[in-house]
Amino acid sequence: MGFLSKPSTFQRKLSEQVFASFSSSLTPAGLELLLNVLLTPETVGGAEDLFDHEMENIEEDGDTDGDEEDEEEGLEGDDNDDEEVGEDEDVGDEDDDEAEDGMELDEDEDVVSNDGSNDDELTAALSAALGTTKELPNGDDDSSDESLMDDDEMMAIDENLANIFRQRLKPNRAKEAKDTKQQISTFKCKVIDLLDILVRNHSPFCLEMILPLLQVLRITKSDAVHSKTITLLRKLSKAKELPEPTGDLMGLLRKIHEDAAKAKNKDGNVHSQLSIYIARIARKRGQEEDVIGVYAETMRKWIKNGKSMVRAGLFADWVNWCQSIRR
Repeated sequence: MGFLSKPSTFQRKLSEQVFASFSSSLTPAGLELLLNVLLTPETVGGAEDLFDHEMENIEEDGDTDGDEEDEEEGLEGDDNDDEEVGEDEDVGDEDDDEAEDGMELDEDEDVVSNDGSNDDELTAALSAALGTTKELPNGDDDSSDESLMDDDEMMAIDENLANIFRQRLKPNRAKEAKDTKQQISTFKCKVIDLLDILVRNHSPFCLEMILPLLQVLRITKSDAVHSKTITLLRKLSKAKELPEPTGDLMGLLRKIHEDAAKAKNKDGNVHSQLSIYIARIARKRGQEEDVIGVYAETMRKWIKNGKSMVRAGLFADWVNWCQSIRR
């Protein structure tokens, strides 16, 4: 997860490969760590909880590993070959450094130009607040003017200056919030890719993932996170290999139906697909009558509550599935 938090494609692929190698040994506590990331608010406070402490520790380990890899590469091969390769790599590194420096310079130039226009606006606003122009009068005149100002006038100027700087800070805060939301959304999408590995490997934790992922659909403000979560749940519901439930299967089905009553329109029929998935598992265990009872209970609530968000397709899909398994 520490590697996933960095903007590196290599570290992302490495994380997925390593995670796949031990996914069969994943513990409930490990699964909870992954799901907690998805349930974290996409705010500045959420970013601090996700990144600050963990990234500092992981970056130290990553830097050490990188140094060790460089040392091992330096020990391989003949001395002459190392010198030639080293020279070539140095040239490549210099070119990369020059390119990066050029990019940084271009960015700096943009910043300077933007800051220049902002400075002009700030100067104009300050001049208006202070009743001066860009070309200030002589120092003697300034001191005489200031000496004539009473406390009320000074307080008024202080308030004007505070408003000016307050307005100047607003765009930066808005940009920070937008960047933070994007950063968290990207991290969540990477974590969903890890959960996808669990689904592909038919992990016994597939059932435990359902309710937290449905909660993600309701709380996330990111279209990308919502889309990837929907895709993962649909893939889970279509799995041919069914897990062996360890908990209350009918309780899980009821909670899926309860969540369907609060679902948004863009969630589609994912609750119906998950319900059929649970019905398939229940049928394997000889619990068809229990499934019928849960659906009947949900239908009674749906009929009596005109504001229920449960889609009629939930019942239609179930009836069609029952038609397909009739003996």
